[in-house]
Amino acid sequence: PFKDVPRKEWYYDAVKYVHHNWLMTGLNQTTFGPSESLARAQFATILYRMNDEPQIDYKALFSDVNSGMWYTNPILWAANEGVVTGYANGNFGPADQITREQMAVMMYRYAQSKGYDTEYKADFSYYQDAVYVSGFAQDAMRWAVGNGIITGTSNGTRLNPQGYANRAECATIIMRFCEAYDMVE
Repeated sequence: PFKDVPRKEWYYDAVKYVHHNWLMTGLNQTTFGPSESLARAQFATILYRMNDEPQIDYKALFSDVNSGMWYTNPILWAANEGVVTGYANGNFGPADQITREQMAVMMYRYAQSKGYDTEYKADFSYYQDAVYVSGFAQDAMRWAVGNGIITGTSNGTRLNPQGYANRAECATIIMRFCEAYDMVE
């Protein structure tokens, strides 16, 4: 239903998949916003939806996640599952734009929390910017690259680990994850 997702675009099938499976909604009824950035709270919400949105009792785990916000249950659920840990300062950063390496880490931890096989990891040193993958994201990025969940940008030459993921990239990563673990409908 999105006017800004033409059939010819590389992300068309991914957006169709996440929309059909109610994992991502549009910015409104007719706009998906494929090039728009994605916040950390939005990504936690996608993972929460993949688990049928279980009820969560509020606990003050992060100083910037208050009770009753649209993202409270998804973030607390993700923290309870070990998918997110937040920042060293005690914040989660719900409105912070998510980086590609943060997305890889959350997906990796999510796969582990579900008991999926996360043993296979690839060498990604052939990417021009591989040295910029943070220490906390090394295993997750090896797993994501090795399983085809994250691929390179710039004609496959860069991982862009510190780059912000947009909504089209997120939809694609979610679809690839679901395909890798046979969750595709």
